[in-house]
Amino acid sequence: MANYLEKLTADMKAAMKGGDKPRLEVIRMLISELKKKAIDAKVDNLPDEEEAAILGKAIKTRSDTVAQAKAAGRAEVAAKEQSEIDLIASYLPKQMDAAEVTAKVKEVAAAIGYQGGKDMGRFMKEWMVKYKGLADGKLVQDALKTLG
Repeated sequence: MANYLEKLTADMKAAMKGGDKPRLEVIRMLISELKKKAIDAKVDNLPDEEEAAILGKAIKTRSDTVAQAKAAGRAEVAAKEQSEIDLIASYLPKQMDAAEVTAKVKEVAAAIGYQGGKDMGRFMKEWMVKYKGLADGKLVQDALKTLG
């Protein structure tokens, strides 16, 4: 348990010794979010899945900021946020690309006998058991729509 927190703490110490202030700032913020969630949940250590979800949410928030900054013509803000996304993503498992997602969606759909929208709940339940956190939900949704 707490693999992400342990790794972040070790990397924070390395960033402090190396004088890497931008990296240190992001890592401290992530550690703070993880510890706050643990305190809110009244536990010493969060399960790895919850820690990964917190890191995923941090990426999603920054992705939204990147899109807004680009739309507003603020390239320097977008670049800073993108570098933070890259740093946070380095702690998470590798995400599937669109081709992998499409193949896995077809595989899961065939396994459960997916018949369309009415089977969405069953599909998502099975998907989450096998591939939670490994693919962007939007990609999964798009691939599922192509199956009909």
